[in-house]
Amino acid sequence: MERRAAALLAYLGLEGPSSKSSIASLLWPDSPPVTVRNNMRQLLRRLRLLCGGVELVEADSERLALAPMLQLDVASLRAAAGTHSYDGILDLLRSGGSGGALLSGFHFDECEELARWLDGARAAVEGWVRNAREAEIQRHVADHAWAPALALAQDWVQQEPESEQAGRHLIRLHYLRGDRGAALSAFERLRATLSHDLGVSPMPDTLSLVRQIEKGSQVARPAPVSRPALPLTVLRPPLLAGRESAWRELQEGFDAGQMLFITGEPGTGKSRLAEEFAAAQGRWTRSEARPGDQDVPFASQARAFRIQLARRPDVTLPDRLRAELSRFVPELGDSRPTPPLVSEADELRFFEAHAEALLLLLEGEQVVVVDDVQYWDNASARLFMYAFTQYRDRRVPIHRLPCFIDCYRRDELPAYSEANVRKLVDVGVARVIDLSPLSIDGVRQLLGSLELPGAEAHTEALTRYTGGNPLYIVETLKHLLETDSLHKDWPHRLPPPGRVGPLIQRRLERLSVLALQVAQLAACAGSNFRAAHIPEALEVSAASSHAALSELEATQLLVGERFSHDLVLETVQATIGKAVGRFLHGRLAAVLEREGTPANLLAHHWLEAGQEARALPHLFAAAQADEELRLLEQAADHHARAAAILEAAGRHEEAARTRAAEVRCRSRKAAPPVTEVGSEPEAARLPPA
Repeated sequence: MERRAAALLAYLGLEGPSSKSSIASLLWPDSPPVTVRNNMRQLLRRLRLLCGGVELVEADSERLALAPMLQLDVASLRAAAGTHSYDGILDLLRSGGSGGALLSGFHFDECEELARWLDGARAAVEGWVRNAREAEIQRHVADHAWAPALALAQDWVQQEPESEQAGRHLIRLHYLRGDRGAALSAFERLRATLSHDLGVSPMPDTLSLVRQIEKGSQVARPAPVSRPALPLTVLRPPLLAGRESAWRELQEGFDAGQMLFITGEPGTGKSRLAEEFAAAQGRWTRSEARPGDQDVPFASQARAFRIQLARRPDVTLPDRLRAELSRFVPELGDSRPTPPLVSEADELRFFEAHAEALLLLLEGEQVVVVDDVQYWDNASARLFMYAFTQYRDRRVPIHRLPCFIDCYRRDELPAYSEANVRKLVDVGVARVIDLSPLSIDGVRQLLGSLELPGAEAHTEALTRYTGGNPLYIVETLKHLLETDSLHKDWPHRLPPPGRVGPLIQRRLERLSVLALQVAQLAACAGSNFRAAHIPEALEVSAASSHAALSELEATQLLVGERFSHDLVLETVQATIGKAVGRFLHGRLAAVLEREGTPANLLAHHWLEAGQEARALPHLFAAAQADEELRLLEQAADHHARAAAILEAAGRHEEAARTRAAEVRCRSRKAAPPVTEVGSEPEAARLPPA
């Protein structure tokens, strides 16, 4: 079969019905549109003639799909992996007569995006086969069925001679069958292969296994790694230690009716301090910004509004407010389309509606905590600043306003948020509380509250090693507990002081394969991660998905559908290689595309997946949506990215039209007068874009 025809069938078998234009741009990236359309017609015709007139691919004006009667081995493999039918996967492999790679022998060096997709698809297929072999070998070993287990291991080593996982199985199974010589010979072949092909030595697990065999020791099936349960006091220390001075500052600001900002290094306990202070004042609520929000206009404020709407079902918003708010909380609207914001008067009406609705929903709240403000998107920041300014200018009674407490990482605010903070502090309506690390007395107080025998003996060493950072202290204690070292002398070998990442990395290494994959998927998805995405994106069962999530929560890496801390997120992100990242972003994009996810997020995931052609329609849709909200700078950026993709693909006429749209947006953008906090009411003025 001609290679592009094979690629077309494989793509449709793995990705399902797809846009004709996106597939065409993958197959002929450098050809003009007329040539691409003609090439596609010829390709479909050749496939039809090859099969005596039978249509293998159904096509309409927009989409391509496999004909229902057509069965592809790779599609069957994908279906078997989705149901954990491991014996089915291996049967398909045997019936195919080859364990070779997907589209083995075909290369697409001149089709860069197609080559990247194929790399990810091959990695997925190899993963399904590898998991099936592992599971079936383990099943046979559990039944003491050495012969079929050995045959599987031999097949695996033949296909992947450099796989140490396969090699260990083969070594162990030879020995369990009583052939010590064959086991040691298998090890020597593995060692030679690793040295010659990869330039590495066998891993400690393999060397340990061989030492046992050389001694004639009993070698059993590896037992599951047991993890000691972490005490509840370590998961959430019961005492807020060393924060008496910061608490006094918060109280003074609260009594003065100020907006409060808590800043500090990651892990200094900003969120904990804000939440405990808020709870001490009475009724309070919390929202947060998340990584990725800055790419989605109004993402942060939409999340906050949904939280308040759920908390206040007794509040009925007038229809006029619901219509305006539906621009960023679509479920508040009705079937009628919301007209775009075409003038500053339209935009002002939208901002006023937000300010009025926010006041209604927050009535009765004493404190509103907003966490991780460094991720707050610009559109949400403008919306909130307008509302807060209007409340002040119109002298809304202080008892009707909650105290807003915003938490953010020191030196990580984007320029627009930093300007807002500075403006509010300069006119005296806000104050900043900067959290420092704990002193040695604060560390001693914290350790004393944990009720962990042996912990207080490490007070000085922990203070020196962690710099007094509360999160670093807790993570180091978890490491000492999990390695049974808490009651011993201070370890001589730990990562450099103050670096908690390697300790989190060690916890990641103890995760099951699926739990780590779920964590990596969550890191790629960012603020849009949902547990419901796991089965389809990773092609696992709902039960397996639940087990992996439970494992991540038990190790306190995830809390619900979010990471327990940004530092955990950053450590997980560091484990994601380029190829794995492209694969996960591609799977996420395919799942989210069917959910009606905002266009700019879909564009982001397709771009990260290396599939720029599939990102193009979403870039155009995102630009249109931003123009309707008068977010002209963001719209111009989307047009610019789309134009660059079109230019690289040789689609110069389309690129020129897109550049013109970019210029139009940038020329329309004009910063209106700034509303100064504390000035006389000026309802016709909006904060700068």
